[in-house]
Amino acid sequence: MPTWYSHLVLLDYAEHANLGWNGDKAEALKHDCTWLPVSLSEMAQASAHLPIVIMRCEQRWLIVVVTNDIFLSSIRRRNTEPLKHVFVPQSAQVYPFSLMLLEASKSGFQLGIDKRCIVPLEDTGALPLFSANRGYSEAVMDRFHLLHRLKIDSEIVHSACELLAKKGVLILISETEKIMGNNKERDRPIYRVDIDAIARLSREDFADLQMHHAMELAAYQHSSLFHAGCLNQDAN
Repeated sequence: MPTWYSHLVLLDYAEHANLGWNGDKAEALKHDCTWLPVSLSEMAQASAHLPIVIMRCEQRWLIVVVTNDIFLSSIRRRNTEPLKHVFVPQSAQVYPFSLMLLEASKSGFQLGIDKRCIVPLEDTGALPLFSANRGYSEAVMDRFHLLHRLKIDSEIVHSACELLAKKGVLILISETEKIMGNNKERDRPIYRVDIDAIARLSREDFADLQMHHAMELAAYQHSSLFHAGCLNQDAN
């Protein structure tokens, strides 16, 4: 599972026991990232608000939204809907924490934190990183469990996208399509589902996609592209 923001350090009791964290520093994430992963369980909600694309990153398939689109969607809906209804992916909700792959760890993954969000416990709004029994605090543990659920979900997404690619129903998105808004920092290939190609599949191939969550993913990704034009207009 790729790490999608920088400045991560391993969360360590010996080093951070008497320190806290501040989740209000999420602006740092927006400046670091041009995209954020979306879980399969979030796709229905995400597709109702934002364009979703499929990305190939570090030999892994991801479904992602552009962080700038999240901001534009918030502006667009501010006069008609409460801001709380604007979609924010769970990958942003777990910030500033992320799983770090460590070969020395029995599970392979340990919890990391964006070091810019580590603050003295005396700071206003600071939350403890560890509990009195030397374990993670309750708020940190909640995010740790969510990160593990997102990791499991990401395996399903990767397998579904691999199957879509194998069936030949993914199309590389060109710069001229403007599905990614005005994101000029595209350094990874991005794809969309070819609905016409899906319609030409055999009954067996179609059933194969259905059994592996690939059809669910394809349907929501395709329908989400309705929002691309609206967001591009807002950006102008």
